[in-house]
Amino acid sequence: MTSARWPFACFATLGAFWGAWAALVPDMKAQVGATDGELGVALLFAGVGAIPAMLLTGRLWRRVGWWMLPIGGLLFAVAMLGPIFATSPLTLGVALLFVGAGSGSLDVAMNAAISDIEADTGRRLMFGAHAMFSLAVLVAAVATGFAREFGAQPGHVLGTVSLFAVAVAIGTIGTARAARRRAAAAPDPGPSVVVGTGALAFLAALCAAAFLVEDAVQNWSALHIESNLGAGPALGGAAPGIFAGAMFVGRLLGQRLGDRYGERLLLSGGALGAAVGTAVLAIAPSPALALGGLALAGAGISLVAPALFARAGRLANPAGRGAAIARVTALGYTGFIIGPALVGLIAQAIGLPAAIGTLAVLSLVVAIGGWMIMSGDKAADGTFEEGEELLKTGRG
Repeated sequence: MTSARWPFACFATLGAFWGAWAALVPDMKAQVGATDGELGVALLFAGVGAIPAMLLTGRLWRRVGWWMLPIGGLLFAVAMLGPIFATSPLTLGVALLFVGAGSGSLDVAMNAAISDIEADTGRRLMFGAHAMFSLAVLVAAVATGFAREFGAQPGHVLGTVSLFAVAVAIGTIGTARAARRRAAAAPDPGPSVVVGTGALAFLAALCAAAFLVEDAVQNWSALHIESNLGAGPALGGAAPGIFAGAMFVGRLLGQRLGDRYGERLLLSGGALGAAVGTAVLAIAPSPALALGGLALAGAGISLVAPALFARAGRLANPAGRGAAIARVTALGYTGFIIGPALVGLIAQAIGLPAAIGTLAVLSLVVAIGGWMIMSGDKAADGTFEEGEELLKTGRG
């Protein structure tokens, strides 16, 4: 039986980088002398690099399998050093292109690995793995903030995270070898098979919508609480941390409740909670009430992506699992790319509170769509054969 320890550590690696990066953005902006607009364009390059890397990793999973964990991890460790040497918005964009590629590759590989373990053991692990990511984001962001306070430069922080990523990547080698030996001893899984590409496309669309809500709330909540509700910088600045902490708690609860309630109820219930939370955030008359809505939104939306990834993994045989998850992840990332900019454009037209209100509507759409597409969800063994039968009968 393959241990989930090292795939979980890969989730921690990814979270550690992006948490640290979020806290380093002001320093990086100053380092390259970028305007707000130039910085926004540079940041888009991470998403541009991630999507093709995700699709490529999905295709390589059939041939390479778990070896994509150390490969993706080492590539990511090297790529995250690039921004240290950026001297202009253009060079920062190029560096982030490679960061996005490394991040995207590792993202698909670690989700596919967790899906493999779920299929082999019948255990639900996806929520716990994503909880590890959220916890790492929160811890790294706070630690980086303290490090900056004591004079640490981006090179110090990113160098430390890179060393951590290298250590994890090396640690995954033994697990990759064991998984490879087990795969060689198992019967030939045949060609890569993904059951129901239409259902998979719908899962991917829901993932994009959920990621759009997640990233938009993360990026705009502090500004809304400070500008529209009169909160000070300390309270406004706490908003992203509260959101990240709530996501960790939500996914931890999802891990505990997944076997009892199944992914269908967790996904739709979580999205409904996100709809209520973002609506409260949009109309709250006070910062305290807005932060309460923000916490509810974070806990709710945190359940959507793990449920979608788990279902996508069960719509494929072992050979096709990486490709299935890559499709969902790649399209999902478009939500990360367009979310903050889209909310900005809507806010310019009708105001930021109303723009946040549109996220509540989108969350409600995710809740309804998830309930429909996952109508065949069972909290049983989660095997490929189950997913195939559900789709054949029109219940998946």
